[in-house]
Amino acid sequence: MPSNWRSTLLAAVRVVFVVTGVGVTAMTVHTLVTMPPPPPESDGFAHGMAAIIGGLLIVLMLGLAAVGVSLPALLGRDDPLGFNEYQRLALKGAGVLIGGGLAVGLLLGFVVGLQYGIILWFGLVVLAICVVFATLVWRLVEALVRLLSRTLQEGTS
Repeated sequence: MPSNWRSTLLAAVRVVFVVTGVGVTAMTVHTLVTMPPPPPESDGFAHGMAAIIGGLLIVLMLGLAAVGVSLPALLGRDDPLGFNEYQRLALKGAGVLIGGGLAVGLLLGFVVGLQYGIILWFGLVVLAICVVFATLVWRLVEALVRLLSRTLQEGTS
């Protein structure tokens, strides 16, 4: 496969992961927010269970989006977003938290109890989401500072 086909395929996979993750997250949040309150005579079990399942789905879908953002760094490919060396290292760490966390969570689940492994993995996915979000903010601020600097230099010339 030529390099440009690989880059195109990687970009397509990234777009699918990020759009699916963010889209399903947005739809889930909207569904949870617009869900009618439970009737006064009920104990609210179904409402609470929907909130728990929705929260888990949000974490999983944001984790999918985080994998989509981290994919080029994980595969050692160039990134069109222009992440620097330290940002790429942070993205690799986020990918390791998600993938390695799954392996560690399964191992812990078999040794201690499955629920503890799942809780550990979800915690590591949340941490990876935070790392990816912080890295994206870092890159955005870096790009804005570079743009502002360039604009100010052109204005004084």
